[in-house]
Amino acid sequence: MESSLVILYIFFFVRTACPMILPVVENADVSDTSLKNNYSEGDELLYICQEGYVSLRRIIYVCDGHHWVTTPNSKCSRKRCELPADIPNGHYIIVHGTDFVYGATIKYICKEGYQMVSRVNTRTCLAGGWDDRLPICQEISCSPPQLGGKITVDGLTDYEKPLREGHRLQFVCDSPGLKLVGPREVTCQENGEWSSSFPRCEEVTCQLGEINDSLSVVGLPEQNAPAKFGHKLQFYCTDPKLSLRGSKEVTCSAGGSWSSPFPICEVVTCKIGQLNNVKIVGGSPGIVPPFTPEHTLHFHCTHFPMTMVGLSSITCQSDGTWSNPFPTCNGGCGPPPHIEFAETTTFQKTYYRPDETVQYICHNYYKQDGNPYMTCTQGKWKRGYLRCLKPCTLTIKDMDKNKIQQYYGPKQLMYSWHMQYITFKCQPGTKPTRESIGFRQKCTDGVMPLPICQ
Repeated sequence: MESSLVILYIFFFVRTACPMILPVVENADVSDTSLKNNYSEGDELLYICQEGYVSLRRIIYVCDGHHWVTTPNSKCSRKRCELPADIPNGHYIIVHGTDFVYGATIKYICKEGYQMVSRVNTRTCLAGGWDDRLPICQEISCSPPQLGGKITVDGLTDYEKPLREGHRLQFVCDSPGLKLVGPREVTCQENGEWSSSFPRCEEVTCQLGEINDSLSVVGLPEQNAPAKFGHKLQFYCTDPKLSLRGSKEVTCSAGGSWSSPFPICEVVTCKIGQLNNVKIVGGSPGIVPPFTPEHTLHFHCTHFPMTMVGLSSITCQSDGTWSNPFPTCNGGCGPPPHIEFAETTTFQKTYYRPDETVQYICHNYYKQDGNPYMTCTQGKWKRGYLRCLKPCTLTIKDMDKNKIQQYYGPKQLMYSWHMQYITFKCQPGTKPTRESIGFRQKCTDGVMPLPICQ
């Protein structure tokens, strides 16, 4: 009888026990008070949500003697944080997660014209709410320049107004004896930095230029040191046979440059003057330059009927000037001047009487533009404006290159007057390109654009 009771007891105990492998609840742990060595019918398991998670009701599993059972939809969900606060001059976006729940991260972004001055621009939803403080967006501005004396800044605002993006400052030195080293203008950029470092003002100095051995200089600084602003130098030639070419005095001016290049000493020569209806017929020692002091030239009129005005002989002087101006001859003119693409209608002569007129005519296919007449007046030819406008030459090679031909008649070498039109067409089997110009073109002073076919 006792053995039967033992068997019944064992059978009853086995039948009413629950598995020792406990149910798993995501993001939750079994309470320590619920843990036992074995579980029988009626025993309970209490689950506690992990940090950052909450449940709408208590999560309890009950042993029914065979299995662990619980209320449906018993789970731990992410804990919600309150709606994030906005910040002045900025907004936030979610950069991690999809809702304002535990583990989500938001990032604050400043609006245009403002920059983030806080060290951290993100906040994360934690078990106790949003971490860190609200960041701060500050209007982008550049720091005003901290400059010493000797320099003036134009563009600074009054009443400590911020220097915003795009603001410009201009710099100038207070004295002409100072030069600006660095940019004359800087601009406040979108990152709050100036476009370049601020300039400074330094004392103006001029470096000594190359001084030839034949040049004597008065006023050189000691030990050939740089000359300061306003310093003057005077120059002389050491050889009386040489002439000074350039300025006799130079001054160290603003910007660190001399008022003029240093002069040079060169051999004295006289320059040949304009020969107006006169010709050089002799000279001592000759008629070929260079003409040095005491060199003499002799002149005649180019044509017998002309009358010379001035002296027929002049001499080069020691200062590089002639003793008298070059003479001229009046009473008529020599041959008329050349005009490109034109010729006179009559044979040219070597001498023309006063008021005598010649007429020009343009070459074949060249079109006349202006007055074709020229008159001898007081020994010079006077005329109005005249030019001969070039024709256009169209070769078969040019047309084949662009795969075109003239619209009328067979393909052949063509000439076109200035302002004359020619009409083209594509060669058989081709068509105009998309970039081609019109097929009726005009000749303009030798130039005619051509259409293109392909």
